[in-house]
Amino acid sequence: MLASRNNAAVICRKFTPRLFNRALIVATSLSLVSAAAWTQTPAADEPAPPAKTRVYALLAAMGEQFTVVTEVSRTGTHLAPYQRHTEEFPHEMLNAVALHSMDQAVARVDPNSKRIYMTAPVVALDRVAPDERETFVVEQIKHALEPMPQRAEWDRIIIAMPAYRAFALDGMPSALQGFGLFAETQCQAGCGGFGLFAQLRALDPEPPDGVDAVTSEDKPIKARTFLAPFSYIAIWILDPKTLAVLDRQEGFNNQKLAQPLNKPLDVSTVDGQRYIAMRISNLIDFSIGEAVTNSVVNARRGIVEHGPVKEVKPEDEPKQ
Repeated sequence: MLASRNNAAVICRKFTPRLFNRALIVATSLSLVSAAAWTQTPAADEPAPPAKTRVYALLAAMGEQFTVVTEVSRTGTHLAPYQRHTEEFPHEMLNAVALHSMDQAVARVDPNSKRIYMTAPVVALDRVAPDERETFVVEQIKHALEPMPQRAEWDRIIIAMPAYRAFALDGMPSALQGFGLFAETQCQAGCGGFGLFAQLRALDPEPPDGVDAVTSEDKPIKARTFLAPFSYIAIWILDPKTLAVLDRQEGFNNQKLAQPLNKPLDVSTVDGQRYIAMRISNLIDFSIGEAVTNSVVNARRGIVEHGPVKEVKPEDEPKQ
């Protein structure tokens, strides 16, 4: 098939859930190593902290499921052309990744704050409709927080959980949720036809009508296939005293990865696994960081910076 001779085919063919399981363990390990910096005090050259240090309770409720979706070729059927597989990551691994990203995001908007870290146990959601799961989990969390007297000392509760998107968008399939990986193995450019012209099109290093992606060297590339980590998350902000919902932000982010034909990526190697793991970790950081920055937690949200005022005289205006 012509579709198998394209930019990202090497990545997609050699990808397996087991290999990616190991890759995410690498990413989680990197996050846990960084956890030592979570409670560091400001450096001596930083401004003095305010009179009252704000306290944020960070709560990760990401569960244990990492979704792997691969597009496949199907004919003569109305079934969606995707194979879906769920990897189970125990021992709070996904929550650890989310907590690290939440901590970094809050540290950027409130550097002198104190952060407290919590995780929510896995809640059975099989009988809950996908679009109702967030509200269901938040109510369960509220119920668990009610008898905790220490919440009187907190300023905000920030919850991270999977967000669900029912429809396809931006080259990604429908019905995605939480953290995962999408492997687009079918041709997404002008690959049809027969004969010499079609073969030459298949060997183009960058098809003009290909998908916008990025290489391992952070260079833009047009690709016929790609591998796309995704982070579909929701950030809920609660008032600790009343447990009222103050804000909800969501992030539906993905990054399409592809390689040129002359520089394939082998994810069965340590270097390949480390590369994919870092891409996933960075995407989660971006996704959660953007949601926190856009929330009420960021006191500077919506503030416009004004420069010095300059008087403009009529004679200074450009003449027509």
